[in-house]
Amino acid sequence: MAQQRKRNRKWLYWVLILVLVAVAGAVVYLVWNNYFRDKKDDGEQQVTTGQVEEKKEENAAAVVEKTDAESGEVEEKRVKQYEGEDPNLAEELTGVVTYAGVNGGKLMIRVNIDQYLTDGSCELTLVRDGAGVYAGTANVVGSPTTSSCDGFDILVAGLGAGNYGIEIKINSGGKTGVIRGETKI
Repeated sequence: MAQQRKRNRKWLYWVLILVLVAVAGAVVYLVWNNYFRDKKDDGEQQVTTGQVEEKKEENAAAVVEKTDAESGEVEEKRVKQYEGEDPNLAEELTGVVTYAGVNGGKLMIRVNIDQYLTDGSCELTLVRDGAGVYAGTANVVGSPTTSSCDGFDILVAGLGAGNYGIEIKINSGGKTGVIRGETKI
């Protein structure tokens, strides 16, 4: 009887495992690279098409002042408006009552004005049953794109419970406007 020689195929299994690991690594690399490359390409397209510069201009949300060194004059650069008309060019002042409620025994009224104002006054009148019950004044406070009234804090004890109408007359730079709202105490 002749003896058959056994061949050692152990190295074949190791080569097969090595090839499978290399293929899996290549697939992971391609998927990973493709995922992040798409995001990088979007940024590169913005740079090449000039969209980044446009976005920087669109994101300008503050009034920038430039000073002329020779004459000392200050020139205001207006904020670019993107939707609708520029409220700063409107004939009358507009806004909204953003908060009117009782907090800590006080009726707190807060107002946001749509235009950019540097100074002015807000005259509050609380109306109940068609008659003025309370009157007060606050200053206009400017912020980069809009303005607001300094705020009204009125003791509730002097008013009594019920529904009140809010009328705020705004005066600034020769323009006026009335903001109306309601509150319940």
